[in-house]
Amino acid sequence: MGLFHKKTKNRVNTFNKRDLIPCDRAFLSPPEGYGHGKPPKKLQGFTWEAYKTILAHFQNENLQIPINTSSKKLLTLVPEEKFWLTRECMLRYLKGNKGNVQAAIEKLEETLVWRREVGLTVVRKDTKPLDSDLVSPENETGKEVILGFDQKGRPLLYMKNGRQNTEPSFRQVQLLIYIMEAATTFCPQGVESLTVLIDFKHYKEPGIISDKMPPMSISKLSLNVMQNHYPERLGQGILINIPWFAWAFLKMMYPFLDPETRQKVIFDEPFEKYIDPSQLDAIYNGRLDFHYKHEIYWPDLTAKVKKVKEIQYSRFLKFGGIAGISEFDLKGDRDELICPPECQGVI
Repeated sequence: MGLFHKKTKNRVNTFNKRDLIPCDRAFLSPPEGYGHGKPPKKLQGFTWEAYKTILAHFQNENLQIPINTSSKKLLTLVPEEKFWLTRECMLRYLKGNKGNVQAAIEKLEETLVWRREVGLTVVRKDTKPLDSDLVSPENETGKEVILGFDQKGRPLLYMKNGRQNTEPSFRQVQLLIYIMEAATTFCPQGVESLTVLIDFKHYKEPGIISDKMPPMSISKLSLNVMQNHYPERLGQGILINIPWFAWAFLKMMYPFLDPETRQKVIFDEPFEKYIDPSQLDAIYNGRLDFHYKHEIYWPDLTAKVKKVKEIQYSRFLKFGGIAGISEFDLKGDRDELICPPECQGVI
């Protein structure tokens, strides 16, 4: 289906109320029947040599990077940054930069500095951490929700511009960053990407002030965050209920999308075509009778993200606290590494 061809209409849920599944919280794992992710593939040839070069660069204990984008002061990597620098992270940046090793290294360093600057990594006492408390007011109407998994085990991230409850500001971008961190934390073992479901419908409920598109400055900044700092994280994106003004907006934003991202985006096709009903919100003809209650969903999401990260970080320390540990090992439960940093892979 072409990009600017309007196709779908709103669907009415065909499931009996007795078939619906009440829920008001995010799920931590996909259904057992979806299977399990496979261990890291064995790297060959150029990819193996490129990975070793990137790994050696970031395992250098003398490596220093700026504390923010406007400072000349340098600081060595802190443990939290080495935790982020997984085997898969390095390979995502290598792929996202078309195999250019030097570009991958530079982009990884840029993201490390960016993470320090936005507060994902706190290296100075005067840095305000980007946490759930900071962005909580932005999501009181549930405009960004993590709920369910697709059949490839990818977490589902719902983005609902029509539930907008605040005026445009950088805090809207901060909410996106926090939700991306949460969604990628929820990726099961062996899964690295997300499915993003974008609904433009305007929901006329208390607290919702607008269904207007954010200004170009906020949109371009959000797109920059996704493409530059979360490369290869989009598995699939599906957009529905697109009004005329959003089509015009998408035409303006489309040139800023890289070609691979464009191929992963689907316009005006029902979510149910791609997501099993047991994992899909009932308002999209799924079986999840989900009603967003901020006082329930948000603290539960925060607690789950914190718990999962703490478990993975403890395993990171257990396995030496060095850059290059595989996400497969961090998300596993074995007492030994399946794929050490210097290992070519398993399968």
